[in-house]
Amino acid sequence: MKNLTHRHGYTIDQTILIVAIIAILITLIIVTIGWQLINRSSGTKLGSQFRQVEDANGQFYSGQRMWPHQAISSATGDNNMLALANALPSGVTWAASVSTADLRNLLPGFAVASSQVRHNYGTGGAIMQMPGTVANWGVSGSNQYMVIQFGNMPVNEAQEADRAIDGVQNAASGRLVYQPTASSCLPATVGAAAPTPSAVGSSNVVNVCYAANTVQ
Repeated sequence: MKNLTHRHGYTIDQTILIVAIIAILITLIIVTIGWQLINRSSGTKLGSQFRQVEDANGQFYSGQRMWPHQAISSATGDNNMLALANALPSGVTWAASVSTADLRNLLPGFAVASSQVRHNYGTGGAIMQMPGTVANWGVSGSNQYMVIQFGNMPVNEAQEADRAIDGVQNAASGRLVYQPTASSCLPATVGAAAPTPSAVGSSNVVNVCYAANTVQ
């Protein structure tokens, strides 16, 4: 009995301290995992938006039997996107073979402003597209792809989308590439080669490009 009476448990102060330490550790774990999940879901969202534009191109082709750049009088990165939104700027007209009765906005989730289709990541930016080859991105073959560019994107969004789409993070290789905003990763003209991506370096904002539909 004497030995039993000397087996003390934790004091109230010690118990409170232990509980507080455990609570802090749990909070740190939750915050870390939560931040990672937010970044991953954001990257997945960007990837889904690239595929949304890809699907819109496919719907346009199914309805018109031609791609957006073939359906308008002036094919530029901006105009090719505006064709999908059925919001051509002044001076750009539809080709005579286009069935205008079947035209509709195929990008209802995106804003159209200042003659551009725009995204709302960061401070916002233009979405453009132009068909061309992407061998300079390390993608084998001579196929032409509809290259979609989201401009002025936070670099962390590009990195997460890269991992979601290509499985690895590599700014200069794969179906998704990115580079500083001073350089476009779009082909300069219809069917031209997309440029080799410039080194990202310490850039916090980048242009992100995705090789979408195969255009032959």
